[in-house]
Amino acid sequence: MRLIAKEKKPTIVSTGIATEEELFKICEIFKEEKNPDLIFLKCTSAYPTAIEDMNLKGIVSLKEKFNVEVGLSDHSFGFLAPVMAVALGARVIEKHFMLDKNIESEDSKFSLDFDEFKAMVGAIRQAESALGDGKLDLDEKALKNRVFARSLYASKDIKKGEMFSEENVKSVRPSFGLHPKFYQELLGKKASKDIEFGDALKQGDFQ
Repeated sequence: MRLIAKEKKPTIVSTGIATEEELFKICEIFKEEKNPDLIFLKCTSAYPTAIEDMNLKGIVSLKEKFNVEVGLSDHSFGFLAPVMAVALGARVIEKHFMLDKNIESEDSKFSLDFDEFKAMVGAIRQAESALGDGKLDLDEKALKNRVFARSLYASKDIKKGEMFSEENVKSVRPSFGLHPKFYQELLGKKASKDIEFGDALKQGDFQ
C-alpha cells in the first residue's frame, strides 16, 4: 500500500472485509506519503448483495470518519443502490458490466448490459440534479410561485368602523394581501375605511 501511495496517483480502495483499524492505517500511510487522492468504496462482500444487507449509510460514516472521498462498490441487482449512494455523497460508482448477459458467469446475474448501464448513468445524473445546492433560499421559480401563497381577504363587505371577525376575513389565494400570520392580530380591530368583498387586506385597513 505504501508503494502505491508513493506513486501520488488517485487510489481507489474497496473496503470489503477491511476493519476500521486497517482503513485508518491506509489513511495514515497516504498522509505520510503526502498523497491526498484516496477514495474508499463502501463494499459488502456478498455476491449478489441483497438490498437489506448493503448498509448504504456506511458511505456517510466513511466520509465523516476518514475524511476521504467515498463511493460504492455495488454487487446488487439493478441500479437502485448506486442512485441512492450518490444521494448519500458517493463520488465513484463501481458496477459490473457485461456486453452479453447471455454468457453465464459468476457475476452475470448482477451485472448490467449496455442499455442498463446507460439507464443507470441517466438515473444518477437525475439524482445529482435533484440534489440541488442545498440552499434554503427561494429560487426564481419559487419566488414567482409566491403569488399562489395564501393571504388575508375580505369575505364580505366591511364598513368603516366595523370589526374584523372570522365571518368577514378569510385566508385565500393569491398572496396580494396581508400574510396569514396577522390573522389573529387583525380579529377584533376596526376597519379604517369601507372594504369591499374580495379586497386584499392591507396594513392601513385597520386601526
